[in-house]
Amino acid sequence: MNLVHINRFILLDETSMSQSLPSIPVVGLDRRRFLMSLVGTSLFAIGCGAETYKNRLTETQKYFEYLEKVNSALGPKVVPFEGVEIRVPKPFEQILPPPPPKDGEPEAQPIDPNNDPAQLGYHPNVRLEGVLASWRAMVDLEPSGEGMAYLHLLSNLPRWVEKQTNNDIEPQYYRRDLTNVLANAYNVQTETTDSAWPWETLRDRDFAPYVGKKTVETISIPPEEQPINAIFYWMEAKDVHVGLVLIFPRAMDARLKLDDRLKHTLETLKVPSQPPQMKANKSTSGGF
Repeated sequence: MNLVHINRFILLDETSMSQSLPSIPVVGLDRRRFLMSLVGTSLFAIGCGAETYKNRLTETQKYFEYLEKVNSALGPKVVPFEGVEIRVPKPFEQILPPPPPKDGEPEAQPIDPNNDPAQLGYHPNVRLEGVLASWRAMVDLEPSGEGMAYLHLLSNLPRWVEKQTNNDIEPQYYRRDLTNVLANAYNVQTETTDSAWPWETLRDRDFAPYVGKKTVETISIPPEEQPINAIFYWMEAKDVHVGLVLIFPRAMDARLKLDDRLKHTLETLKVPSQPPQMKANKSTSGGF
């Protein structure tokens, strides 16, 4: 092949290459600009993917920071009743009654009021119905000293169990009956239809974004001049109603941040939407 043939081959090859490109008049420097624009578009797309990955990584980091905060504020999970899970704030410890006597053993003695989970904290003569579990903790006071804090988990679940053998039981009236007991204990007006208590409502925006939809009503019951405060939290999941009563000295050291810890308890609290089917004489881990 002579030089003329080689030159002719090169010209034909360039012609065929130009025909294979898009029908845009780009030759020489214009063609290079076109190719560079394609590279720039690809890098832009890669950049968008990197930004998405960065955002996801940031959200994952925030979620694990939230879990770390919850684990540092709360104790281990407790299952006081079938379908109910709760993690209470540190340093609360569960109040456990003495176990029932075994067959052949003498009858159990009356429960010591100090170790009765159903006893309302600071009120030895007030016994609560529907208590699934209770806890207590020694807390620091300001400017000095120590005091006792209590936490009661209550529910209409035991009433649903009793209703299986006694149709006269009214689980839906549990809140009314419970608020009457608390009103008498703290010497405040009973809640009625015409005189409702000034409840506050905690909704989704008040909880962490990783928590499912949750609505909690809350109220501080005793007047401010009383040295002991009692905050009542109430949550409903269809037919299952659950309450938490947090009792503590008003002089409690604010550095404990008990209200923030209790909010994490509410975030992690799990209750069934329907009461479990069990016989009233079947032993459960709650419902004193």
